Amino acid sequence: MPLRSHTKSRKGCDQCRTRKVKCDERGPPCSNCTARELSCTYLKVAAARASHSQSQSQSGTPAPLPHVKSVSRENSRTRLNGTRKEVVDSPFQKSELTILELMHKFSTETFRSLCVSASELEVWQTTVPNLALKHDFLMNGILSLAAMHIASSREPPEAFAYLDIGLQRYNRSLKPFRDAIDSLTEQNCDAVFAHSIIMTAIGIASPRLTGIRDESSSMTESMVVVFELLQGVKKILQVGVGQSWINLELFSRGAFWKDTSTQLDEDTHGALAQIDALNDEVMTGIYESQHQINREIIAHLRHCYAKFALEPEPAPALAWLAAVRKEFVDGLRCRQPFSLLILMYWGVLLGELDGRRWWARDAGRALVSELLGALRPGDPRWQPALTWAQQRMSL
Repeated sequence: MPLRSHTKSRKGCDQCRTRKVKCDERGPPCSNCTARELSCTYLKVAAARASHSQSQSQSGTPAPLPHVKSVSRENSRTRLNGTRKEVVDSPFQKSELTILELMHKFSTETFRSLCVSASELEVWQTTVPNLALKHDFLMNGILSLAAMHIASSREPPEAFAYLDIGLQRYNRSLKPFRDAIDSLTEQNCDAVFAHSIIMTAIGIASPRLTGIRDESSSMTESMVVVFELLQGVKKILQVGVGQSWINLELFSRGAFWKDTSTQLDEDTHGALAQIDALNDEVMTGIYESQHQINREIIAHLRHCYAKFALEPEPAPALAWLAAVRKEFVDGLRCRQPFSLLILMYWGVLLGELDGRRWWARDAGRALVSELLGALRPGDPRWQPALTWAQQRMSL
């Protein structure tokens, strides 16, 4: 009767030996330990080899040095290779390192550019990133803004690489952000509010950054998108789903919009009075409804100029963006000349942030220059208003 071949594993791992099951001897880890997520070691095999080596050395026969395989679950990962899993070193992927780099940039530098006061430092450095862990659109917004911040300080082609990352993250955030606006709750309203501000900074910064790649980029179109996105801020107030952690009075009829005792300089006061009078002169009659909207928006703009003269921070410029009516945004979208003129005057205010915030660098100048090219009317009544903006931006 022929003898059966030996089926026991002589070099099985410690776990399989203890459990008295057949080991495939392919580890560490073997397939049994992999399936059960056990620590796979071969210490008993090494001890047996060492004992065998000692007996051989006593008999005068040299033995090979024992080789012990070890595995650290903390520093390794499993990779499927056919039907076999192997433990391999686990370096960070490039995409993972990029995310770490962008989060570090935001939490150490970028967040400061979004603060309108010292009281908001902790909010933007700690609270917002924590919110982003629960809302993908906000996380993508943070990563997008940080990528553009890095791109703004680099030279091509490195700047292009970060710009592409920023635009990709921005695009990923748009649909879920709009979905969140359409279904506001107490759980997501803070994230929606934070993302609105981040998107404003992105909208102001992106045309200048894409311009370094000789791409056609319109500041006016970008600002129309910003106006539309900021309607979500108003919706938070309208539906009353909760009080945000940032002072919403910047975007409502609260303390920010109360009368200020600060007087504008004579030049700015005269320019705003001039555009107000021009509105009365050319936007009456069939444009009466738009005339009233323009009066309100110019009054808001005058107030924001006064607030900026009192405290030169981003709040006045951002507050005006969120204060305008939907009808004004519709006029911008249709390239209505007087709406473009008012936006140009806001562009002069935006220009005052140049040097104070990286995302506003050259943005006001670019917007005013673009609108000057679009507003070249034959009506001489428009010329003084255009000249003022041109001179203030040194164009």
